[in-house]
Amino acid sequence: MPRKKCLSNSGKGWWLSSVILLLIAEKSCHGYELVEKLKEFEIDLQGVGNIARVYTFLNMFEDSQYVKADWDTSFSPPRKVYAITSKGIEQLSVIKNEMFAQKNLVELYIERFSDLEKNNSHGKKL
Repeated sequence: MPRKKCLSNSGKGWWLSSVILLLIAEKSCHGYELVEKLKEFEIDLQGVGNIARVYTFLNMFEDSQYVKADWDTSFSPPRKVYAITSKGIEQLSVIKNEMFAQKNLVELYIERFSDLEKNNSHGKKL
């Protein structure tokens, strides 16, 4: 399944876009609510430019059919509420598999560096 650049694990914004999609899967919500929920992942977007990134990803998700949006007119002004689609759930599964692969590489790095610290034969401070 082809993916948008924002969800490639090597691209800038991969973590942010992955968390946004996960939060929408957990509960349909509007953009500002997502900005607040991102703090649970220690992502604190301050300033209009940074907050706008969330909306850029939401538009990409809509274009990719990972989410669908409906207007909630009970607010003034109305808010666009985003909900996950089956295609979005499939993408979350792909992301999870990519994260497991990354997790294994991080664990390998930590293990090898720990070994290096224990067996420091170069006399250099690590």
